[in-house]
Amino acid sequence: MNLLYEGDKLVRSILGTKQTAPGVVYRWSDYAVPYTLDGKFYLYNNFTKKLYQLDNAMDVNAEVRFTSDEIYADDDLTQLVADSFLVPEDKDEAETYLSFCKIARAMKLKSKGYKGFTILPTTACNARCVYCFEQGMKYVTMDDDTVAGTVEFIKNVHKPGKPVYLHWFGGEPLVGEKIIDKICAALRDSKIEFISNMVTNSALINEKNLKKMKEDWNLKSMQITLDGVEDEYNRRKNYYFNYDSAYWHVLSRIKMVNDNDIRINIRVNVDEQNIDGVLDMAEDLKNFIVKPELTQIYLSPLFSLQESPEGIRVWKKAFDICLGLEKLGFKVGYHYSVTEAKVNFCMADSPYKNIVISPEGMLHNCEHIGAVPPLGDIWNGVTNTELLNKLASVEPVTDKCRRCFSLPYCTTFTGCDHVRIDCRYTSRVYMERKLERHIRALLKMKETGDESGLIEKDIENC
Repeated sequence: MNLLYEGDKLVRSILGTKQTAPGVVYRWSDYAVPYTLDGKFYLYNNFTKKLYQLDNAMDVNAEVRFTSDEIYADDDLTQLVADSFLVPEDKDEAETYLSFCKIARAMKLKSKGYKGFTILPTTACNARCVYCFEQGMKYVTMDDDTVAGTVEFIKNVHKPGKPVYLHWFGGEPLVGEKIIDKICAALRDSKIEFISNMVTNSALINEKNLKKMKEDWNLKSMQITLDGVEDEYNRRKNYYFNYDSAYWHVLSRIKMVNDNDIRINIRVNVDEQNIDGVLDMAEDLKNFIVKPELTQIYLSPLFSLQESPEGIRVWKKAFDICLGLEKLGFKVGYHYSVTEAKVNFCMADSPYKNIVISPEGMLHNCEHIGAVPPLGDIWNGVTNTELLNKLASVEPVTDKCRRCFSLPYCTTFTGCDHVRIDCRYTSRVYMERKLERHIRALLKMKETGDESGLIEKDIENC
């Protein structure tokens, strides 16, 4: 049994090394995951992120038991107890995970300042996507007083000594291009170092503002949505402007971004009506991408599908299509970390790390500003401390999740209306595909010393 990856440093420091206790019966951890790749056997812990290469396959079965005498007699089993792959049979691992989250979140709360700011310069948009969660929201654009207040807020509460991460969101943030100009210029004048990225439909990109994005906004990446081949894309986006085809126009914008060395995350929102056209869309996209290493595609079933039993059919199709995308030479995003422990489910339950600023200057914990109450505003800071404390607290684990291998991926956050109907299936596929990349990179490093792909990360926003 050879150690390939030591796991998450914070988890190791909090859990420590376990000693085999005499007279105790042990079972496999709920988070112990056997994995086979190219005929070789591996053992991974989905909580600690530790990874071993095994000499032979192990029977990692919830019903298997080991006495302490059996463990004392086997060096490998002794090490697996030390590393929490084997735990006392009556151990409540969900409570151990909750305790870790409480300690980790308390440590984060002590850290001063925000790392990231999601800013909505406007809720206006040049498209009318049929699935948009902002449908019916009033169009509001930042005025000069709110721009100035936003800059002052960032200056006062950003994490000292660290670059500020700005995440431009909307609406369509490029509708508020001049507002972004003002905020970035004011931060530069104040000597605040920043890095930015953006969620955009890309239709408003041109050579002039693309140059500005790189030089003035320090934009490093953007998420662009493509929802199928030409007819389907044009129908779903339903733009206000009149081009011969918005689809080909947007593909030409993607080419401009790629040519300028800005990373692109292509999000494909899929349902049963458009999923069969994704590979054809990717064939078109391939003709516009010169630097594929800067481009990633990920598929996401619409929220309404993820919350319904029918969604599993779309997920299964989506995962098959992802393999086809990789054959076309695209990097596919699986947003699952096999190297770092997860303390929060999303930005909503990590309000001490990132904060959202609406066009009116209200502070939120989530980009879905119309669905959540504000935490405060840029002039007075966070005033809704009751909500803040609730978001930062660790919630109990639901009964259906207590013994799930994927609990450390999903965490315990239940404050969002968006809940997958069956997260076990999707979590398993995400984990296994990221594990394959992780193992191949580790083996390559051991063989050649090349660390370029050692910690596999997706292109993400902030």
